[in-house]
Amino acid sequence: MKLFSNQKNSAISQGYLKLSGGLLLLGILLTGVIMICSAVASYRDTIETAIRQNCEALVSNIKEVYTSPDDMPSVEILKLVRTAEIEYGYDMFLYDESGKEIYPGQSSETNILTPAVRSYLSKDDFIQIGYYTSDASEAQICCAVRFYMEDKEENVSQYYLASVSNAGMVQEYSMMLTRNLILCLLIVTLLFMAIFHIGASKLDDQLDEITKVANQYAEGEFSNRVSLPEQANLYPLGCTLNRMAEFIEQNETTRRNFVANVSHELRTPMTTIAGFADGILDGTIPPEQHKKYLKIITEEIHRLKTLVQSMLNLTKFEAGEMQIHLAETDIAKLLIRTVLMFEKRINDKHVDVEGLEDVSLMLHADEDLMFQVLYNLIENAVKFVNEGGIISFQLYTEDKTAHICIKNTGEGLADDELPRIFDRFYKTDTSRSQDRTGLGLGLSISRKIVHLHQGHIIVKSVKGEYTSFEVQIPVELNN
Repeated sequence: MKLFSNQKNSAISQGYLKLSGGLLLLGILLTGVIMICSAVASYRDTIETAIRQNCEALVSNIKEVYTSPDDMPSVEILKLVRTAEIEYGYDMFLYDESGKEIYPGQSSETNILTPAVRSYLSKDDFIQIGYYTSDASEAQICCAVRFYMEDKEENVSQYYLASVSNAGMVQEYSMMLTRNLILCLLIVTLLFMAIFHIGASKLDDQLDEITKVANQYAEGEFSNRVSLPEQANLYPLGCTLNRMAEFIEQNETTRRNFVANVSHELRTPMTTIAGFADGILDGTIPPEQHKKYLKIITEEIHRLKTLVQSMLNLTKFEAGEMQIHLAETDIAKLLIRTVLMFEKRINDKHVDVEGLEDVSLMLHADEDLMFQVLYNLIENAVKFVNEGGIISFQLYTEDKTAHICIKNTGEGLADDELPRIFDRFYKTDTSRSQDRTGLGLGLSISRKIVHLHQGHIIVKSVKGEYTSFEVQIPVELNN
C-alpha cells in the first residue's frame, strides 16, 4: 500500500509555496501602504511648513511698512500681498480684528475666517486641507495666522492673514506612490510566479523521491536509500529516513539472527536429549550405560535452563524490569571468590594469575549482578587464555569511578570482531572452535548489568597478543 501519491506531493509543495508567496505579497503590500502613508504625511508636512514660513515672511514685510490702522491697507501693503500671491502661487486674504476682509475685499466668495477658525487661531496657527473658495474644484490647503501691528503711538491692532493653495500636488504625489506600489507588486508577483514554478518543480521531485523510497519501506523493503543533493531543501528529511531505514534493517537482521541462534541453541540440546532418551527407551543403549547417558541428558537440560534464564534476563533488561538492589559490596573479595571457582581449569592450562595480591575495592552495587559480570568476564578470560599464558587483574578508583580490569594473553580479537563482541549469540571463530557449550549471551548480559549500574564496559585487544575488558562504575551509586 502506498503512503502518498505524486498528486498529493504536488499539492503539498504547491500549497506550501503558495502560502509562502501569499505571505510575501501581503508583507510587501502592508510595507508599501505604510511607506506611502508615511511619505505622503512627510510631503504634506513639508508643504504646510513652506506655506506657514511664506505667510510669516509676508507678515514680517507688512510690519515693516505698517504705519497706522487708518492706512490699512496702504498701497505698499497691497503691493506686498499681490507680489506674494504671484511669487508663491497662493490666493492671499487679509482680515482685520473684526474679521472683515481687507484684501482682496470679496468676502462673499470665501469661507475661511469662520468663528471656528478664529477660535482655533486664538491658540495656534490654522492649517488644514479642505474647500475654502466658492470656485474650488479640488481640495485646497489653507494656512491662517494671527498677528499684531503696532503704530508709532504704540497702539496695537490685531489682523489675520490667510493663504489658500491647491492641494492637488499632495494627491498627485499620493497617486504616484500608489501607482509605483502597484507596479512593484505586479513585478514581484511575476517574479514569484517564475520562482514558484521552479521551486515547486524541485520540491515535487524531492517529495517524489522521498515518497518512492518511503513506500518501499512501508512494503518491508529497506535496501534502498533516499538520494538527494546536499543543497536540497528536504535533504535533512532524506538523511533522517535513511538513518531510520538503517536502524530498522539492522533490527530486522538482529531479529532474524536472534531467531536463528535461539533455534540452533535449542535444537542441539533437544536433539541430544531426544536421541539418548529414545536410545534408553528402545534398548539401543544397554542398561549398564543408562547412568552415563542420563547424566548427559541432565547436563543438556541444565544447559537449556541456563539458555532460557539468560534470555529471560535479557528481556527484563531491555524492558527495564530488572530490579537492582544496591548495597556495600567488596569487589576484591567477590573477584577472588570467583577466580577460585575456575581454579581447576586455570591449573589445567598452567595459567599464571597476577594482580590479586593486596587488592581492595568497595562499591555501592548489586552484589549478585556484579558476581554475574565477574563470572562472565573471568570465564571468557580462562576460555581464551593461551596455554601457559597470563590472566591479570587490576582494581583502582579514579575520579569517583571504580575500574575493574581483566586481561588475558592469547589469540586476541580481530578489529572487525570488536564492535560485535557484545551482540547476543555472537561467537568468534575462535570461540566456536574452542567452546561448544557457550551460548554467546554472557558478554551481552554483562554489558547490560554494567549499564544498569550507570557504568561502561570497554574491550581492547591486539590480535595474537591479548584481550582486556575494563568495567567502569561510579563508586557511590544511588538507587
